Amino acid sequence: MKIQNIKCGSGPFAVSIRAWHRIFFLILISQFLFAASCGYSIIGSRHLPFNSIYIRPVINRTYEPRLEDMLHYDLSKEFLAQGVKVSSGGDIYLDAEITSFLLNTIAAVDGKVKEQEIIIKVDARLTDRGAVTEFRSVISPIRITFETTGSVTEYVVQKERALEKAFNEISKEIVSKIIILYVE
Repeated sequence: MKIQNIKCGSGPFAVSIRAWHRIFFLILISQFLFAASCGYSIIGSRHLPFNSIYIRPVINRTYEPRLEDMLHYDLSKEFLAQGVKVSSGGDIYLDAEITSFLLNTIAAVDGKVKEQEIIIKVDARLTDRGAVTEFRSVISPIRITFETTGSVTEYVVQKERALEKAFNEISKEIVSKIIILYVE
């Protein structure tokens, strides 16, 4: 059985699939070399001096229920995504405290709220063999909003989704600050 060289395009711009693969490979290699030449490097858990972290129970200083569970879950998920094992003890401890929860009105029509913004502030403290590093007032780097139109059930669902997104972003922010702390 003979493999034919399939061509893409027509006329003077016809190029074989094999040629496209070569072009793609050359572009990929050139991008990698360019990034490496500028001093950029990929950082991750392999640069960390520890393989696991203990996330102590999160403290919720607000009146909004269940926020501590959501933050603990998202922190655990983000550490695992970065290749760091979450354990129940060890030399590295992370304490997190939710210090502020605000719902701001973004849009209102005829006295009815149509869109709200969630602002959550978290203080985190990393303890590594006695050395303590604090990260104060960590917030989501992106604005988290949700629509408030519809039934009460729809409102609650939209708010829960926005909370999940906010804690996901805050967790990424905290974990990236910890990774950068050890890379520097």
